Amino acid sequence: QISAFAMIVEGKFFPVGSWQGQMDREPGDLGFDPLKLSKSPGFDMQAMRLKELKNGRLAMMAFLANVYGHYHPGAVPGISALPRESMSTSAPAFCGETRMPAKSVAEAGASKTAARYTTQKILPALSWIRSGVKASDLAPCQLKAVTLVGNDVLIGKTEAGKLFCVGNLCPHIGTPMSEGADVIGDVIVCPLHGSSFKTTTGELIDWCVSPPIIGPLTGLVVEKKNLLIFECREGGFLGGGDIEVLVDTNAKKAYEADYWKGLLDAQGKDDGTYY
Repeated sequence: QISAFAMIVEGKFFPVGSWQGQMDREPGDLGFDPLKLSKSPGFDMQAMRLKELKNGRLAMMAFLANVYGHYHPGAVPGISALPRESMSTSAPAFCGETRMPAKSVAEAGASKTAARYTTQKILPALSWIRSGVKASDLAPCQLKAVTLVGNDVLIGKTEAGKLFCVGNLCPHIGTPMSEGADVIGDVIVCPLHGSSFKTTTGELIDWCVSPPIIGPLTGLVVEKKNLLIFECREGGFLGGGDIEVLVDTNAKKAYEADYWKGLLDAQGKDDGTYY
């Protein structure tokens, strides 16, 4: 009804030549002022428009606060103090109560929460992914960190200008190699504890050599590992395009599966057994 009324009013007072830039009034000004308030002496139209905007926004916020306070009692200060109906076993809807059929209620009680995560073994799915970095953008010994389908990789060039791609996290304690790693020949050196790895094979060369005493001590508590290596190539018909990296597109999903499996193993099943 309100929409129909607005359509009628707009249709009656619509300026025919507005599309040609010929308007006798501002858009939205229908001249509705039966009490002639805008004609009174000292009337400030701009100030009244600002007050109307502020009051309208305040009213909208108050309305949303009432709606939120209805569904979440106690969440909005002052709203929960207002008189309200006693809470029943099932919270009523905002505009009347929606009841489920008896069969649906029984099925809902018998069923379990639908699983949004899987605990099954996720197999790798290798695919060439464009990194958005061109080989021409990288100088020798320069590094560029990117995230490709959940994989944190570090693209760079050796001193000889050969392209390589390694995991961005040092296998020691996960230090980002992009935060100051040095490339010496075809070796990349971790910026924190000085662990060095071959960029071609990921082979470990030195493990936690700096700072003296402290570095080697931190290396004793972590198993020595090689650096993760990714195959990379220049895209394009004859090269010169974006660097493409061969990554596992299921890596993030596999990590989440192990995470949720650990939680479920600790929680156990309803019948007393474990997953």
